[in-house]
Amino acid sequence: MESEITKEQDNEWFVLRVTYQRELLAKEQFDALDIPNFVPMKTVRKLDKSGKYVKKRISALHNYIFVNSSRKRIDEIKLTKIPWLRYVMSINGNSSREVLTVPKKQMLDFIAVAGSDDDRIEYISEEQLHLTQGDRVRILSGPFEGVEGFFMKLNNKRGRCVVVKIEGITAVATASIPAILVEKI
Repeated sequence: MESEITKEQDNEWFVLRVTYQRELLAKEQFDALDIPNFVPMKTVRKLDKSGKYVKKRISALHNYIFVNSSRKRIDEIKLTKIPWLRYVMSINGNSSREVLTVPKKQMLDFIAVAGSDDDRIEYISEEQLHLTQGDRVRILSGPFEGVEGFFMKLNNKRGRCVVVKIEGITAVATASIPAILVEKI
């Protein structure tokens, strides 16, 4: 029988794609199985049936869910419980395709920023993000203390922010952060 420690070491953060915007349904199912997962959410203002504006939490990254488990366990779940899950694939250096995983520290930083209720958090598509310049930094204090990303100025924002990027999928930018609160790494 496998020990809990061995199981924990085999776990990785997988990027999974769902069909027909069922990421919240997939989240419910992973929660029921007690498997750590993350769906980035954002608050939007929408008109309700009575014509009044209400704030509503919706998925910020449609059709994606991040799951912390072993590949074997996810394969089993895909076969038995959630057949509409798909692995997101990436192309490595020798042009072969492999399942996309996110390093633990990078995923925890992404969750720290994207999981915050701050309305100033901004999601950036791969096409909008140009990370050719920008220093790699760590935030020293505040609600995002310890988060690592790229310190940069975005076209549509005042001031500089820290951008945490999930390669090939998305990036999330913090609210403006003064340079004094970051250190170069």
